[in-house]
Amino acid sequence: MTLRQLEYLIHGDILPGSIDKYRISERLVLESVFGEGYRDSTWGEQVGHVKAYVGVEFDGTATHFFQAGKYLTLFLHLYTLQAGQPYVVFRPSGIHIDDFTKLGERSYGYPRHEPIESIGEPLPNHIRRISKLKALFQQVESDFDSINDSPLGLAMQFFYDALMANHRRRLDLAVVHFVMAAEALVILREESIRQYVSKRISVLFSETLEEYESTYKDMKELYDVRSGIVHGGGKKASPMNVGLLYQYLRKAIFERLAFRHLTKQELVERLDQISEKWDLKSELNELRQFDWQKI
Repeated sequence: MTLRQLEYLIHGDILPGSIDKYRISERLVLESVFGEGYRDSTWGEQVGHVKAYVGVEFDGTATHFFQAGKYLTLFLHLYTLQAGQPYVVFRPSGIHIDDFTKLGERSYGYPRHEPIESIGEPLPNHIRRISKLKALFQQVESDFDSINDSPLGLAMQFFYDALMANHRRRLDLAVVHFVMAAEALVILREESIRQYVSKRISVLFSETLEEYESTYKDMKELYDVRSGIVHGGGKKASPMNVGLLYQYLRKAIFERLAFRHLTKQELVERLDQISEKWDLKSELNELRQFDWQKI
């Protein structure tokens, strides 16, 4: 099987500034590169530039582009969850390599960007930040294909879309996309969506009964804001609405990643049971595959 290196140019502060190059996994290496001071309406400010080198098996067809794209997308979606920042990815170019240990040794991509060489040692807080992102990715990396093709992957995409809308000062679209992410996580069919999405999302990440009751109340009000935006005649979205939804959906998606071995049906049934009997929450917590807050 031939191996390929696909190079993606990314606008976004993915790699901390004092780190030149960093290996995330066997198949992913990041490198800080020089940009021309990229500035547009997406951010309204200068952002970093990163080359992502993705290793993929090549079978002579175009499927390796899709596999590499899914692999990188999962990593970048984790970045948005961790950092609360969006990104922009440009189409890749590729070359053959001998093995994945050679990833990032040479760059053949277009447009050309010069590597950045940081002065001195990487800052400790920068190492901690990228190390945590790496550790999170290691928890889910093996399931990148199934996650991206699932409602969980759709929820992560909607979360990203909400962040992009917020950075473009479209609070209304941010609210709509955040609520769409919530529905992708916990709604199975046509049902009383306002009630069930609010209840299940709140159960999913709340640690105490008091937190659940407070979040459940907030989520119902936030869903009403979404309905007013979509159907007209309601309240306008506020920065506080967006901030709460960001906070709640970030926690909910991380929790869903920790419970990804459960089917959506299985998880929803457990969440509904817990909403009726809170003592069952401890049983669900024991099923987590990892504790994202302790990584």
